[in-house]
Amino acid sequence: MTIKRLFPFALLAGLHTPAALASSDMTCTPSWKLISDQLSACNNLAFLSPGNDSRVNLQLLLDDAGHLKLTREPLVLEGYEYGYGLVPFSLGMLDPSRARSEATETDEQTADPDVAYLTQALQRLGVDSDADAFAVHHFAEGEGNRCRSNDLHAMRGFVDALSSTPELAASEAQALARSRRSLLSLCGEGDPQTQDILPQATQLQSPAAQAFGDYLRGADAFYRGDFDQARERFAELADNEQPWLSETAQYLLGRVALNQAQLNAFDEYGFFSPEQVDKSNLDASAKAFEQYLENYPQGLYSDSARGLQRRVYWLAGDTRRFAEAFARQFQRGAQQVDMPALIEELDGKLLPSLAPDAIDDPLLLAMVDLIQLRAPGSNSQPRLSLEQLQAQQPRLANQPGLHAYLVAAWHFYRGDDAEQALAALPDTDAGPLNALAFSQETLRGLALEAKGETTQALQHWQALLARSQDPLQQAQLQLALALNYERSGEREKVFAADSPITTAPIRERLLAYGAGPELLRQQAGGEQAPASERATALYTLLYRDLDYGHYADFLSDFAQYPYKPEQPAQRLDPGLFAWAGGSDAGYACPSLAKIAERLAANAEDAQGMLCLGDFIRVHGLDEHWLNHPPAAGELGSAPSQFQGSSFSRLAAYRMLLDAPQVSREDKAYALLRAINCYAPSGYNSCDDQDISKDQRKQWFQTLKRSYADTQWAQRLKYYW
Repeated sequence: MTIKRLFPFALLAGLHTPAALASSDMTCTPSWKLISDQLSACNNLAFLSPGNDSRVNLQLLLDDAGHLKLTREPLVLEGYEYGYGLVPFSLGMLDPSRARSEATETDEQTADPDVAYLTQALQRLGVDSDADAFAVHHFAEGEGNRCRSNDLHAMRGFVDALSSTPELAASEAQALARSRRSLLSLCGEGDPQTQDILPQATQLQSPAAQAFGDYLRGADAFYRGDFDQARERFAELADNEQPWLSETAQYLLGRVALNQAQLNAFDEYGFFSPEQVDKSNLDASAKAFEQYLENYPQGLYSDSARGLQRRVYWLAGDTRRFAEAFARQFQRGAQQVDMPALIEELDGKLLPSLAPDAIDDPLLLAMVDLIQLRAPGSNSQPRLSLEQLQAQQPRLANQPGLHAYLVAAWHFYRGDDAEQALAALPDTDAGPLNALAFSQETLRGLALEAKGETTQALQHWQALLARSQDPLQQAQLQLALALNYERSGEREKVFAADSPITTAPIRERLLAYGAGPELLRQQAGGEQAPASERATALYTLLYRDLDYGHYADFLSDFAQYPYKPEQPAQRLDPGLFAWAGGSDAGYACPSLAKIAERLAANAEDAQGMLCLGDFIRVHGLDEHWLNHPPAAGELGSAPSQFQGSSFSRLAAYRMLLDAPQVSREDKAYALLRAINCYAPSGYNSCDDQDISKDQRKQWFQTLKRSYADTQWAQRLKYYW
């Protein structure tokens, strides 16, 4: 039975993508397991795992190195499919700033500090300005465009330079400031003409004013794409005595050459053609940025210049220098670097072409090794051999624990040898559980589980949970404990009064899948349990009572655990089972409780079976997700504790068609419903039986001929 309107928390198999690198952004549902050697776009764990998004593994490594502070309590993004705790988590949950709402961005624009600053700065120069005068073009996140730098922050630098240049007359400074403000309007449709932006020559009499005017001419040419004119102007200003003009011109010479180098390298759809890169201009750009950073290592544009250097390396296909540039930036730390943006750049630009042989930085090397440890797909051979991994030891000499972990991970994920994985791991350290130490101990526990040493693994997880103070690690360890209890057939320990497992989705998942009637009754009536947990237990109990034909139990449970509706309604609403009946198709059905009474007295009662079928049909419960446990290895995959077989509408209809004691009216309705199992798609929506089209035709003809006087024969026009 498939449930759609009542889909509570996406508990089925996780979404997997065959991509070899990081994850794509999509609607996410969690996959509750700890062993993954395939990239799962939505399921990252708190340890270094091949299945993690590479950006998550990199952040774990950078956090260990002190280069960034990892979010310890990931937030579920607004609009996500429900079902997440802290672990597993998606990339977006790890960095909630990626999901800022448009309203938030609008508020930020309204309160833009650059507008307030420029308004006051221009007033000091004698130029009146309102907020509307600072309209700039906005670009999508990640959209490359030289006009991105034609913004308010760039204008601030220009206006500040005017204010700090005493050689300028007041009228000259005003004319220059107005022109720079007008320059903001470039890069859109219907750009104003150059003469409408730039100051008149008669307005700029002093050499200082003329130099600023030359800068504006160069900037105007640059944003219009006239790179030759721009280069000429900036080259003239590179040695200017005005400090801001000189530094800015040197920086812009590199940008001009870079834009010329890539002018024909991208088609109209943004696809890159390396062979179309102008090598001469690319070399000129590289030299210009090197010279700028040599002259101004902490300059106004040093961060931008370093970023553009990385673009030069990318355009040149110089993977080694590209990787080295990222490593240097990461070492500068989150206080000086926009880490999320840098990680995204690495993911999109460097990662697709990055091979272990091109990396010297141990953190980047480990990130790529973990990618290489993923399942090889159609190829039987691992993408990274044990010999290749062992040969990396000199490059990881300063990180021996990290190298040992990678070797152990190879044995576990690619060698399928838990014993060797344990042997490769260093002894347990009583020190802090940073990401590497936690990864080592997680792998140790997984190897113990794989060897069948369930008790030792349980003790290991319990000891780790007692040591860890990290919310992410604690959430993962709760999952590890729950998996261990489930494999051992001890689900009830998850719900003991002293249980450390408090993550709601874990507890509710175990109730929904595999829990037996006694545990469900315990939690349905547990006054200390949260409302959502009680609702999950009661819903599952009542559903399985009906589904497995335990009708007397349904009546007893329905009476013993009366459900009090919550506001708002729980994800799984037991109020569903208070169905009052109906006759939407012309067949009158009593309440669900009355239906259960008939079936408890006679499990083959025709009206009872037909009306139970209508309850299932009306509520969209065919092929219910509760009857489809997760894949092996996921929480909830252990066999159900309920005995018997699941109810099938189509099987019930077929049984009634063959039963001699069934009334003519009931048989006609059973025929209608059996035929409609295939409506309108031609595929069976009632169960997994494959009924031939000839058989369905025969049902239709029987209904039309033998029951022609019934309302259902008269109503039905087709079969499928």
